[in-house]
Amino acid sequence: MKTWVKRSVRTFIQAAAGFMAANITAYCAGVYDTSGLKTALTGLAAATVAAGIAAVMNLKEE
Repeated sequence: MKTWVKRSVRTFIQAAAGFMAANITAYCAGVYDTSGLKTALTGLAAATVAAGIAAVMNLKEE
C-alpha cells in the first residue's frame, strides 16, 4: 500500500477517535442534547476532510 494512503487512513482514524472522545465526554456531562445521527455524520465528515488533506499533503510531486 502506498505511504500516502496509509497516512490518510491513520489521519482519518485519529480524527474520528478524537471527535468521538470529545462527544462522548460532552454527552455524558450533559453539555448538549442533539440528534445523535446528525452529530455522528458531522464527525465523520470532519474526519474525512482531515484524511483528504493528509492525502494531498503527502502526495509526491513528480
